[in-house]
Amino acid sequence: MKIAIHLLVGISLTLRCLVSSTEAEPLRTVAFSGTTASGTDAVFLGFGSPALNGVGETSFLGFLSGPGVNNGNSSGIWTEESGLLDLIARKGEIAPGTSANFFDLSPPLLNNAGQTVFSGRLTGVEVTNANDHGIWSERNSSLTLFVLEGSRASGTSADFSNFGNVVLNNSGEIAVLGSLAGPGVDSSNDQGIWLGDSDSLNLVTREGRRAPGTTARFASFLSPVLNDKGQAAFRGDLTGSGVSSTNNRGIWSEAGGSLALIAREGSSAPGTSEKFRNIGATVVNDAGQTAFIGSLTTSTGSFFTNRGIWSEGGGSLALVARDGMAAPGTGSRFFGFGNQTPVLNGVGQVAFQGFLLGFGTNSSDNSGIWSTGRGSLALLARAGNEAPGTDVDFASFARIMPVLNVANQTAFLGNLTGSDVNSNNDRGIWAEDLSGVLTLIAREGDLLDVDGGPGKDFRTIRSLTFVGNSGNEDGRRSGFNALGQLAFGATFTDGTSGIFVSNLVAIPEPSTLVFVGVSGVCLLLGRRRL
Repeated sequence: MKIAIHLLVGISLTLRCLVSSTEAEPLRTVAFSGTTASGTDAVFLGFGSPALNGVGETSFLGFLSGPGVNNGNSSGIWTEESGLLDLIARKGEIAPGTSANFFDLSPPLLNNAGQTVFSGRLTGVEVTNANDHGIWSERNSSLTLFVLEGSRASGTSADFSNFGNVVLNNSGEIAVLGSLAGPGVDSSNDQGIWLGDSDSLNLVTREGRRAPGTTARFASFLSPVLNDKGQAAFRGDLTGSGVSSTNNRGIWSEAGGSLALIAREGSSAPGTSEKFRNIGATVVNDAGQTAFIGSLTTSTGSFFTNRGIWSEGGGSLALVARDGMAAPGTGSRFFGFGNQTPVLNGVGQVAFQGFLLGFGTNSSDNSGIWSTGRGSLALLARAGNEAPGTDVDFASFARIMPVLNVANQTAFLGNLTGSDVNSNNDRGIWAEDLSGVLTLIAREGDLLDVDGGPGKDFRTIRSLTFVGNSGNEDGRRSGFNALGQLAFGATFTDGTSGIFVSNLVAIPEPSTLVFVGVSGVCLLLGRRRL
């Protein structure tokens, strides 16, 4: 048995060991199958991936079993509040603000104030396709309807007919992409972006409106992201005179009620002598900085040099990485960045998955994860390199992008290859500690103590889930917070499952310093693995 032990030994007259409440509890069990689901007479059967906020609380979809449970009431949303799990909404219950019942619930968002927001589908006698979708918000155990299909869309004379992905900031504001229906609505003006709080939802922009920084009009949008200052950012498509396939997309950011153009296809791409040919979705942080993947109008037509990542992290839009550039930590060059946006943290650092091409590079080592979190672009993990905490190698990385927190710690899902690796132990979750050391949090096939207390109850992990693709200031769900705490879901080979929060790479809190003698030793028992 291998035992991961963090050993701190004093060498001065007084040893100062940073022991926080998180260190005293390397793994916390939030919920476990077979236990009573609070707010019900049923027990948990399984779970969706948990969201984690900045103070270590989780929110998740749970699934139920037991007497009285049927397909009409078999799921719900639970959120931690003051150390306890509260049932926020349950399938089959009356949806606040309506006379209908919840039929389907989306994975919840959770902010640092403990506010839970989710979208849901309805069923009932008076429910139609025109009013069966809404967004609800919960705070202080009070669940309220935020907005419902069929209601008047602010800033228009039309009604909402559908909603895209919702984002939530720590001030309780949401931003959402909405579709419209009603008199005067057609394909040229049936979509918009709204931003607001529980008191009002205001129109940011709509199809058919002039796109700032251009003479064109908006033709469509991707779902927005939202920072804590209430700034929304999004990619928009354009239409109108002078618009062609070479200049019909851009990135806009909103602040103080005004939209500003960040980048547009056909405009010069910083760090190159070329122009943007295509622009992907964007992310944003609290400083209003954005980051995105784009492609270029390479004069030679070579695919090898036509994609890159740009970020405003340095104060202005700048190239971070590009196809054909030397990939740090390898002898190869970048050759693509997948289809996901990079992630951007609160200090303007980015992390992303990249692919490689070059002499000696093959399908077993042609992908990796890079970050600028330590001051310059650096390789964090590469396929073909040994995966920390194991004696095998990374094979690839999940399509889910990593999370990069404001302390420049990155967390991600990775796949494994090597001797004795099979479908029962080929995936894990890794995260950097505060000094940048990559640490294994959990691996399929490992033992996990699920007791949640002083006792020991080891189960073998069959599968893992983790919410990635965030910098924690973009309004999206995240499983890794600024304290270095990481939330994940696990199912076990005996059919049980649970929601857990790991503190293996959590940042100690200075207010909980403990002083011991010169011969003192601080021990933190972490993950056990056979």
